[in-house]
Amino acid sequence: MLHRFFSIHHGNVIHRYQEYRRLLQLAMATGDRHELLSDDYFVDLALWFNLAWIDPDDVRSDARLTELAAKGQRFTRDDVRYVIGRQRYMASGVPHLYHRLERDGQVEILTTPYYHPILPLIIDNRAALRADPSAQLPDPPFAYPDDAAFQLEEASASHERAFGQKPKGVWPSEGAVSPETADAIKAAGLEWFASDEGVLARSVDVEIKRDDVGALLEPGVLYRPYKLPNGTSAIFRDRELSDRIGFVYGDMPPVDAVGDMIWKLERARDRLPDEGGPYLASIILDGENAWEQYPNNGNDFLRTLYGTLQTDERFETVRVSEYLAQHPARFTLPKLHTGSWIDGSLRVWAGEPAHVRAWAALERTRRFAQEQWGALRFMPKSVRQPLMVAEGSDWFWWYSSRNSSPEDAVFDALFRANLEVVWWFAGAEPPDDIRSPLMDPARLAATTTRTPAMLPGSKEGYG
Repeated sequence: MLHRFFSIHHGNVIHRYQEYRRLLQLAMATGDRHELLSDDYFVDLALWFNLAWIDPDDVRSDARLTELAAKGQRFTRDDVRYVIGRQRYMASGVPHLYHRLERDGQVEILTTPYYHPILPLIIDNRAALRADPSAQLPDPPFAYPDDAAFQLEEASASHERAFGQKPKGVWPSEGAVSPETADAIKAAGLEWFASDEGVLARSVDVEIKRDDVGALLEPGVLYRPYKLPNGTSAIFRDRELSDRIGFVYGDMPPVDAVGDMIWKLERARDRLPDEGGPYLASIILDGENAWEQYPNNGNDFLRTLYGTLQTDERFETVRVSEYLAQHPARFTLPKLHTGSWIDGSLRVWAGEPAHVRAWAALERTRRFAQEQWGALRFMPKSVRQPLMVAEGSDWFWWYSSRNSSPEDAVFDALFRANLEVVWWFAGAEPPDDIRSPLMDPARLAATTTRTPAMLPGSKEGYG
């Protein structure tokens, strides 16, 4: 609990609550002497950690949660159970909320590959060499295009079960695409995908330039959809605006942040040619990662942003599939660069020694499973599921030298545990290289010697 229950933004969350901050100070003061902390301390810590993750608006709308926040300490186990119960209730209502919002025309729900794999690397991880010729790769390579197809099929099937219709669009995990990925998306029955402006720039061999305030000089290149030779449409995000929401605007007053964003959009809009519109500015973020960096969970910024857009007649918020239906892509993208929204490459997930070890362990296990049961889609669920989980992107993200967290050893162990399941299920002993840590020993030692209470929120620094 001391290791993990302060893994939330200290400035925006823990320091907002006097009693939660006191618990952090006590943990820091006692260091490794956990016996100095009472049972009551840990009950209070359990409640505050779980309460802090609930949106402030939801806390204020629940009388008992408000009462607990005001009380501050000396909670009971029943209090903790109530907070966790409210979390579960709120989470269970999210799919119903999304469904209603889509039915009412307020949002469009798209999908992402089922266990969030980097599709170009699942299809053939030698694709990493296209943007990074010096990337180190395992031999034999990991090349299972049918796995990528099945990850997309499962995503669409899950979406249809949840929302009563198949998705039209897909955000490939981390915006990672390739020509082969585009074909897999088309084969899965999806109509469009999104990626990053860096991928577009390398696809059309054009530098996307901005002025001194960060507004696009030639916005017409980025602010339009493209059609691929296979008939799939593609849109590309405005990296400057998207990243300012993700990493900059949380430190600014909401009015100033929204004013900066509208100013950039306004200057870009004034540079658009009259013909060829209406134009589409795509602002795309990675899930919930941004809002922990904002005061009040980003609610003040979002209300200001949507209120401004609602009253500004120069801009209209749209659902992408409706926009594409009314304004089909007229520009063909003759080639599609292989890369992601991070540096326009795949080097975060492939190319380093730890990556090589991880991909080699996955390939060896995947090949073993193929020999035992055939294609992924025909494997027993007890084998298929851990393999699909192990194909997910985040394992390889943490094997990168540029990303680290207090949980490096945990991520490494969990990745290997998914692989071990496959061997045990077949009645075989997992190979020694899979049962041993794949991450660099020096890095594992460094992450296990830090003082847990001193660590910032674990999501800081995500792409």
